[in-house]
Amino acid sequence: MAELTKEEKAWVKKVNALLAKCPSDRIGFYTVGDTTVFLFDVTRIDDVTNAMDSGSKDFGQCVEDLDAGFDESLRFPESVESVAG
Repeated sequence: MAELTKEEKAWVKKVNALLAKCPSDRIGFYTVGDTTVFLFDVTRIDDVTNAMDSGSKDFGQCVEDLDAGFDESLRFPESVESVAG
């Protein structure tokens, strides 16, 4: 397994600590595989998945169509790969 440097580990720890302090339960996240992680209202997840099931649009398009996305986003220094588990 690849190893992080001491500085990289410290940065990851800080980022995770900051994310854990999110003041809301309704912020969901998704990416399309670039440097942006988009934010959406996770309380609308059923609306989003129903829209996906009833049409041929992907997740992000359904979020936009439903106005379930937030104006803010997270920007990473490198691409966040979009993969399915």
